[in-house]
Amino acid sequence: MKTLRQHLEGKRVGLVLSAGYFGFYGHAGFVDGLLGNGLVPAAWAGTSAGGMVAAFAAAGVATPDLKAMILSQRREHFWDPDWLGIAVDTVKKGHRPSGLLKGDRFRALLERHLPVKRFDQTLAPLVLVTTNLTTQAALTITSGDLASAIHATCAYPGVFQAVRRDGQLLWDGGIVDKAPAVALVDANVTKLDALLVHYLPSRGGPKDPSGAFAYASGMSSGFAAVRREHFKLQLEVLKHRGVPTYVVTSHLPPVSPKSMEAGKDAMAAGAESISRALERAPAAWEGAD
Repeated sequence: MKTLRQHLEGKRVGLVLSAGYFGFYGHAGFVDGLLGNGLVPAAWAGTSAGGMVAAFAAAGVATPDLKAMILSQRREHFWDPDWLGIAVDTVKKGHRPSGLLKGDRFRALLERHLPVKRFDQTLAPLVLVTTNLTTQAALTITSGDLASAIHATCAYPGVFQAVRRDGQLLWDGGIVDKAPAVALVDANVTKLDALLVHYLPSRGGPKDPSGAFAYASGMSSGFAAVRREHFKLQLEVLKHRGVPTYVVTSHLPPVSPKSMEAGKDAMAAGAESISRALERAPAAWEGAD
């Protein structure tokens, strides 16, 4: 049987990087491994952490520089709690209580490291997906300011406040679209022969919610199920349309704001997963999350 490498070589491939809590590290390693094997995506798409890595890669940031930038970050570089603003907005009925962090430090970090400012300046087409709270729908972004779009797709509920962009409030794209494969095709940003998806399963895996945080963990499990089923439907749609789609799943060491030192191991795991997958026949997505 043909290996995944043989399926992809010589094709115009769109790379889709999924949402995944602090999955920046694993995605950066995956991209480094893919490019190191001589496979350069013709277009990029992503949500949440995957959206950020896709944006930097599409903007032309070399993977050694991207990995170094991600590994150099510390909690204090993006951690800016907005206690006073939340308190004031609670009374004024503003949107600040939608998250703990203002996001000013994160936006400044993006603007400092991005080599371009707008989508039309990226070296390859880019598609980012966010959750539009104003219209209650997914929002695909392919134009305009780049930093604000990345900020929005990474605005994880409860952690970051919703991002106002073009008069609308936006949150993390992973809420509505775990891995925007169909969104990349529908955006029609360039001709594609196939899609490659780097899928990061939700942390923790299936379990019965219990204890003081049973409600929160139950809701998290419910959302994970919805996102997983949505992605399964995407694969069926793409199959029906005749778009070859290959999924590589990485099970990464957990990383959080309090354990960012584990990022190096997650990066290595992402690189290993694509190197291993390229030398094997493509496997059907197992549907696990």
